[in-house]
Amino acid sequence: MTDLYLMALINVGLCVAIVVISVCRLNTMQGSVLLRVQSEYAGYIGGAIASAAQPWWNEWPQWGSLAIAAALLLGLIFSGHAWRKDKPPASATSPAPLSDFPEISP
Repeated sequence: MTDLYLMALINVGLCVAIVVISVCRLNTMQGSVLLRVQSEYAGYIGGAIASAAQPWWNEWPQWGSLAIAAALLLGLIFSGHAWRKDKPPASATSPAPLSDFPEISP
């Protein structure tokens, strides 16, 4: 039983970190950010809260839940360089123009 509690605590810690990073990034987004990018971070928040609340409905997190939460958190941490100076990256505000790709010629 203590293993379940330990996994639940680790899962809550990972999920809290995911929520904090996602809320901070959503807070920096203004009207120019694409709706799908805003929805992505809102989905991260909802999923992390649902994952952290699993023990309340008697569903204890297992290794798979911890792996997914850790992978998502690492992805958020490693993409932090693009979010420096409290502004979203250019890819979050508009689609990449196709003319920039050498494989595609008009």
